[in-house]
Amino acid sequence: MSAILFSGGATGGHLFPGIAVAEALAGVVERIGFVGQGTELERRESKIRGFDYFQVPSVSMGDLRRHPIRSTVAGLKAVRSARRIVERFSPAAVVGLGGFASAPAVLAASTMRIPVTLLEQNVVPGRATRVLSRLADRVCVTFAETRAALPASVECRWTGNPIRRLSRESVEKKMSGRQRVLLVLGGSQGSRSLNRSVPDALGTMAAHAADWRVVHQCGDHDPAEVREAYRAAGWSADVEQFLDLPPRWLRQSDLVVARAGATTLAEISTAGRAVILVPYPHAADDHQRANAEWFVCRGAARMVLETNGHDSFLGGLVGEMDGLLGSGRSRCQLANAIQRLARPDAAHAVVDVLEESLGGYDELKPVHARAA
Repeated sequence: MSAILFSGGATGGHLFPGIAVAEALAGVVERIGFVGQGTELERRESKIRGFDYFQVPSVSMGDLRRHPIRSTVAGLKAVRSARRIVERFSPAAVVGLGGFASAPAVLAASTMRIPVTLLEQNVVPGRATRVLSRLADRVCVTFAETRAALPASVECRWTGNPIRRLSRESVEKKMSGRQRVLLVLGGSQGSRSLNRSVPDALGTMAAHAADWRVVHQCGDHDPAEVREAYRAAGWSADVEQFLDLPPRWLRQSDLVVARAGATTLAEISTAGRAVILVPYPHAADDHQRANAEWFVCRGAARMVLETNGHDSFLGGLVGEMDGLLGSGRSRCQLANAIQRLARPDAAHAVVDVLEESLGGYDELKPVHARAA
């Protein structure tokens, strides 16, 4: 049986699509491993699923610009370290998850003639994908429009963005009561802006407070401070630094306020939930705004931008939230529209691409395909 090695995943947006594909492969291939930057998120998510984990410090484009000589030396050391890992692990294929953290193992694999498949989650491909795509056998894209931003020689497959399996466990006990649920997601690292602005906005909407309850993922910020902001606004809120398996919480929500990371959007689409998107304004190449606009243009989301100053942002947030909190019909229209765009089979579609890149290895066919 083959081994598959995933490379990258410093943030949840890159890591979780890889986890989803790994879950689709579990029990089908003998060994699954992740090579990452060493973040707590990478280690935890790999360990709880029984996947091997290897740390290789990587060099970002920012590091290269600021310290070109030192960073080049560090990058070469990282590739050598990754090559030793690839030699020991002996994978049939390496899957690059995007971001600079994916580069060392992808570069090592390409020099060893090991098949490489890349996952690109966003409408606008990241710098790492644009550079590494020339070394890959195929790039699996979430949006068909992404093809135009990659070299013409690169072979792309439109698979959608893989999302993690939803456990049969529910959170009914945690979410008990007749109140509707407003879910606030700032990404795996949280959003200081949403932590401050959502309670401020809700403070102007006391008429809805009795009918709604907030569940807020605040990331690496002080939950007590955010809880106090909601208390002062007169809203009931559960605030956690990290919500394990957001798709499970999405199934219990009625309205979502979220950043526009591609993995968050894939999970919201599959759950079919009304969403107000607040793109992170400092994302590379403004890719979150491009993601959000793709959904907004299809009538599947609302968008509020932070780029026009705090007062304008807060006013836009109040306007969109007030209208959707009070209109079940509007929420339903958005939810139906975004669910029509979902690709819940994306993980299996990527597995099919992997199987193809390995020349039709039967052991890599997903269970549903082999049964057919």
